[in-house]
Amino acid sequence: MKVQNLDSSEPFSVRVEALLAQMTLEEKLGQMMQLAARDGDFDSYIERYHLGSYLHAVGDEVVRLQNLNQDRSRLKIPLIFGIDAIHGHCLEDQTTVFPVQLAMACTWNTDLIKQMGQVTANEARASNLHWTFSPVLCMGRDPRWGRTSETFGEDTLLVSTFAAALCEGYQTAEYPLAACAKHYAAYGEASGGRDSADVHVSERVLRNLLLPPFEHLAQSGCKTFMAGYQSLNGEPCSSNIWLMNDVLRKEWGYQGVVVTDWNNCGQMATLQNAAVDLKEAVFQCLQASNDVFMATPDFFDLAKELIAEGRIAESRIDESVRRILKLKFELGLFDELKAPDRKTLLADKNRWDLALQAAQESVTLVKNTGVLPLSSATRRILLVGENADCLRNQLGDWSFIPGMAAYEDTTSHRADTVTLYRALLDYCKRDGIELVYLGADFVGPEREQSDYQYIQQQAAEADVILFCAGDALKQYGEFHDRADLNLPGNQNPAFEILQGSGKPLVSVLLMSKPHCVSRVLDKSDAALVVFNPGAKGGVAIADCLFGSFNPCGRLPISFPRHVGQLPVYYNQSPGWHARLSAHYGGQDAYVDLPSSPLLAFGEGISYSNIEYGEARLSCKHLSAPEKAVELSLSLTNNSDCDAIEIVQLYCQLWIPGVTGPAKQLLKFERICVAAGESSQVVFHLICEDFIVLNRALKKWRYQGKVELMVGKSSKREDLQMLALTIV
Repeated sequence: MKVQNLDSSEPFSVRVEALLAQMTLEEKLGQMMQLAARDGDFDSYIERYHLGSYLHAVGDEVVRLQNLNQDRSRLKIPLIFGIDAIHGHCLEDQTTVFPVQLAMACTWNTDLIKQMGQVTANEARASNLHWTFSPVLCMGRDPRWGRTSETFGEDTLLVSTFAAALCEGYQTAEYPLAACAKHYAAYGEASGGRDSADVHVSERVLRNLLLPPFEHLAQSGCKTFMAGYQSLNGEPCSSNIWLMNDVLRKEWGYQGVVVTDWNNCGQMATLQNAAVDLKEAVFQCLQASNDVFMATPDFFDLAKELIAEGRIAESRIDESVRRILKLKFELGLFDELKAPDRKTLLADKNRWDLALQAAQESVTLVKNTGVLPLSSATRRILLVGENADCLRNQLGDWSFIPGMAAYEDTTSHRADTVTLYRALLDYCKRDGIELVYLGADFVGPEREQSDYQYIQQQAAEADVILFCAGDALKQYGEFHDRADLNLPGNQNPAFEILQGSGKPLVSVLLMSKPHCVSRVLDKSDAALVVFNPGAKGGVAIADCLFGSFNPCGRLPISFPRHVGQLPVYYNQSPGWHARLSAHYGGQDAYVDLPSSPLLAFGEGISYSNIEYGEARLSCKHLSAPEKAVELSLSLTNNSDCDAIEIVQLYCQLWIPGVTGPAKQLLKFERICVAAGESSQVVFHLICEDFIVLNRALKKWRYQGKVELMVGKSSKREDLQMLALTIV
């Protein structure tokens, strides 16, 4: 795209300064605005605000708006188009809908997550989009929060590792897409799981658990950051000087673009009472080095007033515009930008193979008494549960254009999505099995007794019962938090009928996040956890049920027994006085419940029997920074099918004057163990693996006792203990 008086042979920095020198104040402020392509007159923004960016434009609108900008803008600075491509470029039909982030975390497969990012980038660029508001680096430590499905779970290492892989996929694709690390920071920590409510966490918790994934992406080239909606320790993130300037810009040296979330600035005055009016909110957000103001059209006139009054210097505006223009140059927007042919790209079936692989590897088997895989002698299957044939609930949040229309969408992704019911029909037709499906709508009114009697009758005639339980799209996502994590609606009464039949019962927990399903897990013969698995999720579940692949998913998040237990994340610090009571045998417990989660972080099994050999250390002392200690163990597959095992290494440290977690994930290895064979696993440990924050919150190379724990989950009974000393 031709821009006046710019020499394309010059470095980006030179071209940025040349262009900046030509811009009026109004044109600069326009570059700092992003507005939605939704309102009736959104195309007028180009002239009214000299607009620099749109979000949620799709289809032909993108090309039309870009062309309109070239016709109407003086300097012809190209627009940058943003989109919420969270688990695929899902907001347009026919595109690849991958499993949600929480499901992808169940794979513990960084290569797969990177490939997902590459496919998403190419598909978004085929729609002439440039910027995705992903990955999400928030942590799912309170499943009441409606956006838990958007996280990579509850652990810092997993969030950091998987977010970096997704970011790399976006930005190294054949047609790169700018990634956005969000929501900076601690957005998921709101009290009570209330979306965007005030967050109060200590600086130690921030620096130990919540900031490291953001720091990693800031220093590894993530092009943009998004500020969180909420206030952090009483200050809205978008105006938090410590968070935005001291940590992000100065301490980490981040020079990328920072965008507010949707009207963060306006909410400071209208919702959070952090500014007396919108003008004061704009002033505070400009002080905190935000670059792009999303969905706050009043920014334009109010920023002009602040500059005219001398409260904000135009040089402050120049700082942001430099970063924005640099991003546009880096993405090639000033060139004759090439994009993949959409029709050719969507005709490529390999993307669906990847989506199926992702769904398969996300399936997490958490119980099996031997009923799975289903026997070839099975002649009649009863399938119960609305989620077995509900496309919206299977795909999950951010699979449709945001808003009320998402709950009524009857066209998007219909051609490519296969539900569990549809997939089972294929299996049953092939093998001569009768399949009976009862939807058991769980968001409708209470069922009549005759309905339950019919379920009972059908259960009595079945060889195997599949109970597909979960939540509905309206029950999670932004704005939709839950106080009650029991299965909603009619599902528990239906389950009681089914488990009372005495027939083999398999529960498929197809849901957005952990629920309280103690009785379901206890009374089922087998159970699968399948967080919103994307368009090919139904095929993946059916394949697992019939043994077409060996499940390998591991939980990245813990399940509570009861909502009153929360929090139940695995890496809590010791100190609970309950264990001092004579009533609990030296264990932590409530009077009415144990402290342990129903399902633990890292938990999951396969159809194979994997035997862990004795773990050994090559040396019990780690001293020289340049040397490593090896922790090794063997895995033996005592079965007739290959298996993928996720070997997890945890540690506990004793930092002087600091209470630390009882265990923290240190490393993990994803390893294939062939049927009837053994494989060796080796972890290399160096001093740099044990950098911690001391009492003064300074990074310190740890010295002293280390308890290493290695095994197949975070549960103590699944772990071997080894002692190491760092000197």
